[in-house]
Amino acid sequence: MKNKRLIFAILALGIISFLGIVIETALNITFPVLMQQFQISSGVVQWLTSGYMLVSTVIIPFGAFFRKRFKIITLFRMATGSFFAGTMLVILSNNFLTLLLGRLIQGVANGLVLPLMFSVIISQAPRKQLGTFMGLGSLVLAFAPAVGPIYGGLISQHFHWKFVFAFLIPMIIIAYLLGEKYIEQDIQVGRNQFDIKGGIRLAVVLLSGLLLINSITSSSFSNLLRLALGGLVVIFVISFIKHENQQSEPLLNLTIFKKRGFIQLLLSFFLLQLMSLSMSYLIPNVLQLGFNQNTAIAGLLVTPAAIVNGLVSIFGGIIYDKLKQRIPIFGGAIWILVSFILMVIVKPSPQFLAIMYGSFMIGLGLSYSNIMTLSLSKLPRTMIDDGNSIYMTAQSYAGSLGIALSASIMGLMQGEYVSLMKGTLAGYKTNLVVFVILSILILGMLIQGMRKK
Repeated sequence: MKNKRLIFAILALGIISFLGIVIETALNITFPVLMQQFQISSGVVQWLTSGYMLVSTVIIPFGAFFRKRFKIITLFRMATGSFFAGTMLVILSNNFLTLLLGRLIQGVANGLVLPLMFSVIISQAPRKQLGTFMGLGSLVLAFAPAVGPIYGGLISQHFHWKFVFAFLIPMIIIAYLLGEKYIEQDIQVGRNQFDIKGGIRLAVVLLSGLLLINSITSSSFSNLLRLALGGLVVIFVISFIKHENQQSEPLLNLTIFKKRGFIQLLLSFFLLQLMSLSMSYLIPNVLQLGFNQNTAIAGLLVTPAAIVNGLVSIFGGIIYDKLKQRIPIFGGAIWILVSFILMVIVKPSPQFLAIMYGSFMIGLGLSYSNIMTLSLSKLPRTMIDDGNSIYMTAQSYAGSLGIALSASIMGLMQGEYVSLMKGTLAGYKTNLVVFVILSILILGMLIQGMRKK
């Protein structure tokens, strides 16, 4: 009975996270329509996604403080209310600024609910079923990137673009009702004071860091501005660490970084997420620009991979619980390395890309969430929420960096060739060589991070 309540609680939190990711990917399909309607450039319209990510990324690291300060149901209500308010604002918008404001409010919801979902799983799931429940949480998110483009394409083809948001309202209501009925409180909350100075420092680090990552592929950023952003990151990282070490109630427990195994597993997780988002950008673009497939066909070819990833995530969690923790983690990492080596060697075709993308997702499903599960399960109970916030922040940053990295390599190689098709295929190969190197690094860090002391 208790497991049933937990499953529905995870589902309530997961629906809001799922809808946030679906909208993030679905909205990209509607950008040309929005550019025409509001008479704006591609550089302006992309802030509907970038602004959402900025707000979400800034809020995620504060998850540990929120968890200690507020009840789970209170945070869930705040997230659901923010997402509903942002969605209604978008539906009622008649200018771009109102539309952007609605997206920023939705970003607040995602920043609250994403770390909360995994925190609830880690704190409330039975120890012997932790891998399975983490797989369930990952399943909720795994389908979203595949559903988004298809959902956005179908809606924008048959309805007004605002229906992309309007059709979410019943799901938001269902999530709210499930949360109200099934979410339970597991720890006593306190009256912790918010570290305002630390919060400002951390916000500056996250904002400038994310802007720096996004500037890699943006021509609107000068080298001087990139240098200034890099300087801000370094200065405020040092300032934040120094400030937090002097606090009796720090915003984040930075002593967690003294655990070498935690850092090595976190870096492995980071690189896997980086490659995952890189592949989600790379494969559809290669299918369209390298093989002249239309958007609908490209979407259909990549969808099975996301479904495979979701199903394997649960299967990997069960292996983690029932057998040895090392089996799905190392097995998945080795599978990914072999997949990338094959992709480098074999001449690509649309069918081959779809199959190998699915193969990569098998390895990702086996290893990704289990690395996080193992890493957080080895932390003292007082550090778990801090560790969870760090993992969620790393996930967000890795996604931005992954897309920027692949886009930069692709753009560089396309500029070297007269033919866009040949340049795209050369960029594809170069990206894969980078992924092979990263896969080897991941294996090395996993060996070190999981070594028995």
